[in-house]
Amino acid sequence: MEEALRSLLVGDATLTGQVGTRISWGRRSQATSELPAVVLDRVSAPRDYHMGGASGLVEARVQVDCFGLTYGAAKNAARAVMAVINGYSGTVSGTVFQRISIESERDYDEQESNAGRYLFVTSIDLLIWHTE
Repeated sequence: MEEALRSLLVGDATLTGQVGTRISWGRRSQATSELPAVVLDRVSAPRDYHMGGASGLVEARVQVDCFGLTYGAAKNAARAVMAVINGYSGTVSGTVFQRISIESERDYDEQESNAGRYLFVTSIDLLIWHTE
């Protein structure tokens, strides 16, 4: 699912027009301080079961953090992400996405420890039903 979700995002011209290919799992690349950027984190991924056993579906919760040097840059990156994934269903790289929905959105700022600058962040929580 991780590779497929990144492929879905990187495949959108509007989003990559803003963040390029700076879409990564776990953390922003320390090799570049270029912003805006998008960071994906899987928070949980419980499996679905029925009376016969595992159904093969997973309900993953993914946090998407959109970083920018300005509030507008972070917010615009988040809007581009949401335009790609909100309500999405389809198959990407062999992963079947039953449905991707937005559960919540929040804004905050944080100080970047190694550069001493403040970053704006729009964070989006997704619920993703997909096949294993």
